[in-house]
Amino acid sequence: MSFARIGAEELLRLVGAIALSCALAFPLGWERKRHSHADVGLRVFPLVAVGACVYVFVGQQVFTGDQRGEQANTLQGLMTGIGFVGAGAIIKHSGSVSGLATAAAIWTTGAIGASVAYGFYALAIMLALVNLFILAVSRRLKRRAEAALVQDEAR
Repeated sequence: MSFARIGAEELLRLVGAIALSCALAFPLGWERKRHSHADVGLRVFPLVAVGACVYVFVGQQVFTGDQRGEQANTLQGLMTGIGFVGAGAIIKHSGSVSGLATAAAIWTTGAIGASVAYGFYALAIMLALVNLFILAVSRRLKRRAEAALVQDEAR
């Protein structure tokens, strides 16, 4: 496949999808970089979303007609591959584990990019907003739970 075979309309759709994927993932990367100790953030999240978007787009161009079932394999491969990227954010040290929320957010960021590529813009926007909400609420709840634990241990 070459870009010469992609029409101007499809190329414009791809550029728009890449921009939207990046725009939806950037706040997630900002949130993780700002509120976690992981080195994962502003670069990784947009790259995951954009990569997922482009892989789905390529699958749409290559697997057409009778091969449409192959797109399911593309999604399966993406989910697995992004899981490996997320695994790199998980750190185990002295019996404690950190980075699980970042890993899960990386995984769902791939779903944002794939949703954009398939044209499910409302789903992608909602998923980005839900991710931000969950990360913000869970951070506050985690702090409360840790404070309660410290108070219980002091008693």
